[in-house]
Amino acid sequence: MRVKRNWTQEKAAEACGIGYKLYQLYELGIKRNPGLLNLEKIARGFGIGIHELLAPTFPKIRAAKPAAKRKSGRRGNNFQIGKSS
Repeated sequence: MRVKRNWTQEKAAEACGIGYKLYQLYELGIKRNPGLLNLEKIARGFGIGIHELLAPTFPKIRAAKPAAKRKSGRRGNNFQIGKSS
């Protein structure tokens, strides 16, 4: 968000009303769990809601093709969590 606006970290921190160093720690992922007050400040600084700040973004994908029919007599699958095929 900051880069899209061509803001420096200092400008973003100022717009959010938090310290530059704290903003930098959040952006770098060194400090990972901002409190509700800081989330509100950051969201307000960027002009978005907290839910938009926290919402994950997923890449756009094309609709899946219909699944092919399986041969009868086949049961289940071999998928196991933690196992790679």
